[in-house]
Amino acid sequence: MDMMLTMDLQAATIAHLSWKSKLTDFFYGVEKLTAADVPDHNTCDFGKWLNSRGRQDLAALADASRMDALHKDVHDSIKMLVNMPEEKRKAPEGKQALQAFKDKCDQFISLLENMEREIKRG
Repeated sequence: MDMMLTMDLQAATIAHLSWKSKLTDFFYGVEKLTAADVPDHNTCDFGKWLNSRGRQDLAALADASRMDALHKDVHDSIKMLVNMPEEKRKAPEGKQALQAFKDKCDQFISLLENMEREIKRG
């Protein structure tokens, strides 16, 4: 069980790191994204897992209570940035919004990694 749980957390970490990279590429015109490309926090793979059994599996962990709100915030930030007009993205306000997203994403990834370490410690 613990091995599967750490693998689920590792998969979530990789997926959210991928979104961080994908959104940065989009922001600088390397990748095309639309709002339809962005799942919400309940329909991404991690959200589906979380809603099916993840919350129960993670309930005993110290950071579990912060996870839902932070995960939703990351997804809301992605949608906001994807919907941001190009001229606004190129302005200082857009760059600040991208950095704020990266910071939230880093916090979420750090939280997942902390939970993984806690599980491994037993």
